[in-house]
Amino acid sequence: MSRFENVDCDDGMAQLEDESIDIIFTDPPYVKALWEDAYNTLIRHGSRVLKPSGYLFTYVPQYHLSKIMKLFEENGKLEYFWIISVLNTGATILVHPRNALCIHKPILVYQKPPMKKSRVVFADVVRGFKSKEYHPWEQDIHDAIGILSRFHYAGDIILDPFTGSGTTLLAAKLLGLDYIGFEIDPDTYRIACQRLEQQPLDLRQFCEVEA
Repeated sequence: MSRFENVDCDDGMAQLEDESIDIIFTDPPYVKALWEDAYNTLIRHGSRVLKPSGYLFTYVPQYHLSKIMKLFEENGKLEYFWIISVLNTGATILVHPRNALCIHKPILVYQKPPMKKSRVVFADVVRGFKSKEYHPWEQDIHDAIGILSRFHYAGDIILDPFTGSGTTLLAAKLLGLDYIGFEIDPDTYRIACQRLEQQPLDLRQFCEVEA
């Protein structure tokens, strides 16, 4: 069932059947020329392809947080569920227009109605490690594993429309879940394919990270 394609996510998600995805976990591009179109594409398709009570998890930059939440309210059929803060070790980032040191990153959580509580109790802070080994925009695999392990059910299908270097797909693979991913850049796609071909790591090392 799992598949990963080198296509634009708009085209890739258009191929998916209605209400065929259990969880979307993704990190759209934040760059100035792309972020609004990227989130609008995510919201439009996510509202359609998610199963009832399915979850959408998306990283967002604090700088555009209010605007992105407004896009969800105006353009989608998903309901706000929660915000999870990601605290990663490593260098902080100075956001010059606000003169703010960024030491955490929000993950917005939305759910397709009807609203249901999570499978297990979850903490709304995730601790991991900054990881840029495979891509400049790469997120830490601890984030995806820690969150997906608390929200998924056996047999779930995980979608990452902005796959990048494959972190979400690898996390799904480690958890024994089927996945679907799309990545438009050929070089990044090849890197992600190589990661997915690697021998799976011992999941116990991730479970030891405090969530």
